Amino acid sequence: MTYKKQILAMAIAMATSASLVAQEVEQEKEQQEEASLSVEEVYVEGVRAADVNARAAERGKDNFSSIVTQDDAGNFSDQNVAELLQRMPGITLQKSEGEGKFVNLRGLGAGMVSVRMDGGAMANAGGGTDETLEDRAFSLDSLPSDVLQSIEVNKSLTPDMELDAIGGSINVKTLSALDRGKNTYKLRAQNYYQEQAEENSPKLTLQGTNLFLGDTIGVAYTGSWEKRKTQGAQTRHHSSTLPQYVELGGAQMIIPWEFTTFEENAERERVAGLLNVEYQPNDNSRYHVKLNHTSYSDNDIALREYYRFNWDNGDEDLQFIDPDAQVFGGSSVDLQQQFFIQESEVETNTLAIGGENRFGDGWEVDYEVVSSRSENSKPDGRRVQFRLRELNAIGSYSDYSLNGQLVSGPQLDELISTGKISTGAISNPNGGYQYGSAVQPNLNYDNLFLEDSIREDAVDQFSLNLRHDWDSGLVNYVKTGVKVNQRERSNDKNRASIVPFDRAVAGCAGDLDCVALAGSRLGDFATYIPDNPAFDNAVITRAEAERLINGTRAIGDNYDTEQKELDSTKLDYNLTEDTAAAYLMAEMQVLPEATLIAGARYAYTDFTSTGYMALRNDRNEDSEGLTSLDIALPLAEAGNDYGVFLPALHYRHELSDNLLGRASIWTSFSRPDFGKSRAFFEIQDRVVFCNTDPDSEFVGQCNEDPDDIGSGRGDLAYQKEFFEMSGDNTVRIGNPALDPMRATNLDLSLSYYGESTFLEGALFYKDITDFIVDANGIRMNIADTPFALPIDQVDLFTIPADLELTNVNTYLNGESAKVYGMELSFSHYFDGQWEDHNIGRYLDNIFVQSNLTLQSSDGNVGDSVRVDSIQLPETADTAANLTVGWENDDFSIRFIANYTSEILKRIGACTAADKAADTELGYAGNCRVWADMYQDESLTFDVKATYRVADGVRAYFDAVNLSDNADQQYFAGNADSGGRILYNVEAYGPAVQLGLTVDF
Repeated sequence: MTYKKQILAMAIAMATSASLVAQEVEQEKEQQEEASLSVEEVYVEGVRAADVNARAAERGKDNFSSIVTQDDAGNFSDQNVAELLQRMPGITLQKSEGEGKFVNLRGLGAGMVSVRMDGGAMANAGGGTDETLEDRAFSLDSLPSDVLQSIEVNKSLTPDMELDAIGGSINVKTLSALDRGKNTYKLRAQNYYQEQAEENSPKLTLQGTNLFLGDTIGVAYTGSWEKRKTQGAQTRHHSSTLPQYVELGGAQMIIPWEFTTFEENAERERVAGLLNVEYQPNDNSRYHVKLNHTSYSDNDIALREYYRFNWDNGDEDLQFIDPDAQVFGGSSVDLQQQFFIQESEVETNTLAIGGENRFGDGWEVDYEVVSSRSENSKPDGRRVQFRLRELNAIGSYSDYSLNGQLVSGPQLDELISTGKISTGAISNPNGGYQYGSAVQPNLNYDNLFLEDSIREDAVDQFSLNLRHDWDSGLVNYVKTGVKVNQRERSNDKNRASIVPFDRAVAGCAGDLDCVALAGSRLGDFATYIPDNPAFDNAVITRAEAERLINGTRAIGDNYDTEQKELDSTKLDYNLTEDTAAAYLMAEMQVLPEATLIAGARYAYTDFTSTGYMALRNDRNEDSEGLTSLDIALPLAEAGNDYGVFLPALHYRHELSDNLLGRASIWTSFSRPDFGKSRAFFEIQDRVVFCNTDPDSEFVGQCNEDPDDIGSGRGDLAYQKEFFEMSGDNTVRIGNPALDPMRATNLDLSLSYYGESTFLEGALFYKDITDFIVDANGIRMNIADTPFALPIDQVDLFTIPADLELTNVNTYLNGESAKVYGMELSFSHYFDGQWEDHNIGRYLDNIFVQSNLTLQSSDGNVGDSVRVDSIQLPETADTAANLTVGWENDDFSIRFIANYTSEILKRIGACTAADKAADTELGYAGNCRVWADMYQDESLTFDVKATYRVADGVRAYFDAVNLSDNADQQYFAGNADSGGRILYNVEAYGPAVQLGLTVDF
């Protein structure tokens, strides 16, 4: 294709946009008449073509949005949805295991961004990145770009849209043969290679559109298969227990409680299929049936090595601290390893049936029924654990590392007396840790985990919209509609967690090989050194782990047949969420070049949840028995219902042929995430009791082990009479009474559409009330929990009805928050600017695409949690993208940079009482501002290139994360910690993918 034809094709694409002003349309028609080409023969590909299509679509929208579309050959500029979205203004990407999974919009978290398919709801059993904290965010990694025609990122929402999206909404539009208007076939073959895994990952896609019966029937279809192998390296602090404030020798310090080194080896298989059948018998009627299927299977091998220090203030096992060097040490440290095998599958099927009709004088109706089902099945998770206890160790930390090292007793003594270690360790002949050896034969087979779980999500939706248009007068159209949605969501997880040797006699049921394996050590099995260099010791091989699991599985199968185990109940729930909404809106022609949309939407929600009160109580169990004494009591159904009224005004003004202004004030809300609003009450570790026996020498003393506070294990009668649950347990509490976050939003934008230049500036403001915050370490009276606790059914000890809990992790409605922001976008294609120079024919093909989002937020959580204002959680102050590229008819290359500033993820509690107590204490032992947890800033670099091998055949090459950026999170820390404390760092390294696309 000649350069002249490409320019002409782009002019035609701009002309076909319904949003262009009349003068521009006339100019483009004149250009078409002068050309000797027919529109049907124009076929353009490349970044610029896709960008022109997107700009035209954005300009035609009633609301402010950013859009990604295919080029005229049906290609996107990126090969997956996450990569597509992260190039767009205001978008930041949340990754999981090296792949884009969720998106934040204008700094607001994925739970405040709704994702729809063709405007309809999708079930989502994939949930959040952590199964204990499910959110509403849709897992974009399960959705290949091959099924899509365009992606709309709506940043201001009109009343006819779903308004449960404070951040905005994303609408993924699937392929339509009638919209494409021709028969097409596309075959794509790709290979992905991750440097860290050193594995190849193939992908195949077939896509097509066909027209039948005089173009009245259109069929679009896509089939996609991918098998991707990745390896990740990770280090993480304990997820729910905060670092501990300790004091020793007149000095104080904040030290980690536990850290884990991970290596994750995942093999994922994705299958996606789309069938979209449309029938358009005439210009006034159109009907559709859409079927969408995605399945996502994961074979995951996780290696984990733990250092559990488990020291707190006053613990005699803590023997050394050096706040300046961020080093600490002591005794009674646990070293443990886990080999975890998990196969899982997430399958989602969506059926949509609907249509639209025009009738009478300007009437139009559209309607649709959507049914979506999603299931996340993990049928046979299994894990073996090896451990050595009562070891000496030192630990160190910084904002980018957590580390531990086992030392001998003399080395620890030397550290305590001199502040350093100069001598080597000598292994103890009694069979403990073998210093200087990577292979540790004496680690005991300490635990067997067997688990299965299934999460299900079902969504049924009906929508109806009625519209009437007028050809003249003040009112252009009036539109009204209703939408009804029913959702049911459930989770059922069962796990046996046992010490095999303790339960072997009863559990093995006479199988002597099972008994022998239950008492084994790591030295009895083949081992290997993990690829992650942070591992200190060799781990069991998969084949040997499977042999060990199969040999001792009977112990787990026979244990806890009533499924009272904490991990078999704490995540179980049934949720229902019924919603209904109605709206009315009108567009008025207030000026010849300006329109005003005014309207409102009312949305009602009825939410209910069941769950469990779960307490770990295994210190009392018979070590040879198969019955669990964990406490698992179902909670009575709890929930919340609410209605929200959401008015809006949207003003759109064509200021000139190239200049478009928009202004809107609109209201929205975001429902609480499921993981935060489901009902649950969970003691984080073993339940701690206090002895209240006035005749006991242990009266007032508290411990998780009855032996240490005056009662023999299993003396349940004594404990029932004199043991009382301590208020100092770390407790997690869900909150089904959470109200939705509500926002009043103001958006102003000015957009310039030039022939080769696009400029856009936008200002936005959000006034948010009842925003939801993840609060750690707060105080709460047990009588104030958001549901009734069945404490009267606990018969192993007493839980006082007015017990004051001192360390609660929960979710609360904050009072208010404000977000101010600015969004800037710029793209330019250099056309004819160097035509007088010899190299002009090359420089003319350079293009630049960039965007920048700046924002500031201020939130007031409430004095019962935090007396000072905070940055709004899940918001990034700065997000930027820059692309510099060059392309012609045959070749395209882009250099891409993405930057995101730090994001507040969780906050620590700090009340006025906490500050007063710390004034007397002399350090921040109560005011946990230092426990605020942030996602660190990130900067990534990618390179993408395509080459036209022949007509209809293109090869592409992507190099992703060339900067080897790692996903990192940290606690804010303070002077007593020497600065930041690493919470989590996850690295997946660079990757490349090479593919071939063939179009027919």
